[in-house]
Amino acid sequence: MAVSSCSYSSSWSDLLPELIDVVFNNLDDAGDILNCATVCASWRYSSSAVYTRKFVPSLFVSSLSHLSADEETQFSDQFRILSPRNLGNNQRWVCGGTRGFLLTVNVSFPFQVNLQNPFTNTVVSLPPLISFEDAQRLLQSQAIFQDSQTLKNFVKKAVSSTSLLDPDWVVVVIYNTDGKLAFCRRGDEQWTDLDSDHVASSVDDIVFCNGVFFAIDRIGEIYQCELNPNNPKAVPLCSASPFRYDPCKKYFAESDFGKLWVVLKKLELNDDCDFTVFFEIYEFSPETKEWTVVRSLRGKALFLSPQGGCIAVLAGETGSRGFIKDNSVYFVDGNEASVGSGSPNLSVFEWDSKQIKKLYQPRSWNCEMFWVTPTDVE
Repeated sequence: MAVSSCSYSSSWSDLLPELIDVVFNNLDDAGDILNCATVCASWRYSSSAVYTRKFVPSLFVSSLSHLSADEETQFSDQFRILSPRNLGNNQRWVCGGTRGFLLTVNVSFPFQVNLQNPFTNTVVSLPPLISFEDAQRLLQSQAIFQDSQTLKNFVKKAVSSTSLLDPDWVVVVIYNTDGKLAFCRRGDEQWTDLDSDHVASSVDDIVFCNGVFFAIDRIGEIYQCELNPNNPKAVPLCSASPFRYDPCKKYFAESDFGKLWVVLKKLELNDDCDFTVFFEIYEFSPETKEWTVVRSLRGKALFLSPQGGCIAVLAGETGSRGFIKDNSVYFVDGNEASVGSGSPNLSVFEWDSKQIKKLYQPRSWNCEMFWVTPTDVE
C-alpha cells in the first residue's frame, strides 16, 4: 500500500476522523498502518490507536537460521517476527528497540548509532559510539576487538520521548557495564551524560511515561531524569519504593491507561530445588507519589523484555491471531545475567494459575530476543 506524504498531505488531513478510523480498522497488515502514519499528524494519531488495538508487539529474534522452514512458519503464526534481514544490512548490530524503531550500531569505526523502523525503513541518526568517553577508553586500551560483545552490548537500552517524526524528540540510553545514563537531541553530534552523583547503583531500566523520563537502579530506587542542557541529572523521587533493596529483576512498563508500572520478576526455590518465576506489579500515582499493588491484569496481556518495550495490551483482539491469552505475562528470559538465567527463551506466565509455559527455546545460546512495541506509530 503506497500513500503519498508530500503534496497531498493537506487534503488527506481533511478527511473525517471517523472515516479514517473505519478504513484503518479494516487494514490487516501492520506495515500498511505504519505507512499511513507518515502522511500527517491526524493520520499518525489514528493509526497509533488502531495499531495498539489490533496488534500485539512484534518479537525481534536475532537469528532464525537454526529454524527449519516449518518451524519458522509455525513460530511466525504465533507472533509477528522481526529479524536482522528486515533491515537489509548485515553490517550492524541490533541492540534494542523503542517506539517501533530498532536501535542499531554499525560494526565499523566510528560505530554509528541509528534508530531504524523495520516496517518503513525510516532511519534516524544518533551520535556514534565513539562519542562516548568510555567507548574511546575501551578502544585505546585495545582490550576489545571490533566485533567483540563489549561494543555490541555497550548500549544496554534506548528510550525516545516522542514520535521520532517530531522535531523535539529526545533519546535517553543506558550504557556501559556500570549502567550510566546519557541523552541526545535531534542534530547532536555527541552524547551528553546525566549527573548521576545521587544514583545509588547501576541503572537497570528507563522509560518515558506521561512526559517524564524515569530510571530505576539495581536496588530499586526510582529517579526522574532532568534534561536541562546546563545541568542534566537524575534526581531521586521523594517517596521510597516498597521494592527497594529487593534483589529481583525490575522492569518499567506502561499500563493500557498510561500508568507507570514497575514489574518485579522474582525467583523462588521450590521443593524440587529448582527455581520458579513469578511476578509482582506496582503502580505509581504521580498525584500522591505512592505505589499500590496491581492484583489483576484485568483481561490484559503484559509483554516484558530487557532491551525492548514493556507494555500491557488488550488480549484476544483481532490481529492477535487468537494466540495471546489474557491475564498473562509474555516475557523473554535469560538475556540478562542473573541468578537462574541461562540461554534465552520466550515464556508465558499465567497470572491466575501462577503457571509458566515455555513457548520458544532457541538452539543458539547467543540468540537475542525482545519486544518491539510501536506505542507511538512512526
